[in-house]
Amino acid sequence: MAEIAQESVVGRAAALGILFFSACVAPPTARDRFAVGFRSPEQSFASFQTAVRADDPGLERRCLSARFIAENGLSEIVYLTFWDELTRREPFLRKGIADATLTSPAEVRGDRSRLHIHSHGRNLVVDLVREDFCEAWGGDQKLADESAPFPQRTGIQPGNDGARWIYGRMPLSADIDERRVTELRFGREWKIDGFSLADDQKSGRADDSP
Repeated sequence: MAEIAQESVVGRAAALGILFFSACVAPPTARDRFAVGFRSPEQSFASFQTAVRADDPGLERRCLSARFIAENGLSEIVYLTFWDELTRREPFLRKGIADATLTSPAEVRGDRSRLHIHSHGRNLVVDLVREDFCEAWGGDQKLADESAPFPQRTGIQPGNDGARWIYGRMPLSADIDERRVTELRFGREWKIDGFSLADDQKSGRADDSP
């Protein structure tokens, strides 16, 4: 089943790849690398472009939604093989992604968003979904990781003199010494959940709502 799903992804990406006409891709600048993040749909897609320019499959995979990764069986090892094979088959794909520009602001509806982009004479659509995360770190080691809804793990507590305190909480395994925890992270990130040609949207071959 995973192999079938991966072939589907390759097929969609290949359809985009044949649109682009030059395989030369400029590496990302230092500013591009420092700007990597997932706080907005635009930033998330720009991060994916940076990953493609840097030829960094690990960062590329981080830009994808959990649903997209699971549905297509893209484990870290599988993704490395998948992207290597895809870029060999479609060497112009990286150029098309790297050169893409937004044609309008992101369309945001709840936890879903849609970007309209243009590259080398064609219009494309990128769908994104907002994902919640909770993490506990000890130095550079992730001690706990949870994808619970953000509102369930954060809250506001009233304080004295009208002050308010925002807090976050998450489970910590009993076998982890709490003194090892040096950082807690709670957030919501936009991740790429799919892409298609705008022509397919107009013909009704893809869902037309974010």
